[in-house]
Amino acid sequence: MAYNIEHYLRKGVTVTRFRKTNKQVRNRILYALLLSKNIKFSELADLIGVSSRSINYWVIDGVIPSLKRRRQVCSVLGYPDHVLFNKEIKYSHPIICIPQASKYHKGVTARSKVTNEILHGLLILYNISTTDYAHWINLHPGTVRKYLHTPNFIPSIESQSKTADFFRIAPQILYTKPD
Repeated sequence: MAYNIEHYLRKGVTVTRFRKTNKQVRNRILYALLLSKNIKFSELADLIGVSSRSINYWVIDGVIPSLKRRRQVCSVLGYPDHVLFNKEIKYSHPIICIPQASKYHKGVTARSKVTNEILHGLLILYNISTTDYAHWINLHPGTVRKYLHTPNFIPSIESQSKTADFFRIAPQILYTKPD
């Protein structure tokens, strides 16, 4: 018996947009930005004229593409090359210490636009709620939401270092604004 998938999708059944990987993600910044901007590997591949497998190699395996492809990705995502393809992050240990189970809530972006797409994408990547994250680094949840949503807002040096230590990514990369 054939069924219409559209019929089921309107009834609250959802299809996941991104596949989960069993491997460690080597280029966490690129993956976080794709998650934050809701861009699939295949969509990015179509935009720059490569296969989705190439995008997979760049994100999951940490392969650095040619200068031409890096420039194209930078143009699409709006971030500089040294942020998207940072060798220091590629070789750092991508596993972070999450004190307890958490769940990212999509309502984070419901009311206002996210301005710190890298931090937002990392919260999605590791499936962390903003409230839990705030408690783990000893900040008020409203402060973390301010970091995510307030344009041109740079947190204190102390808060930047707490975030950098938690995600194991340098603050100058975590708080880079798009071009």
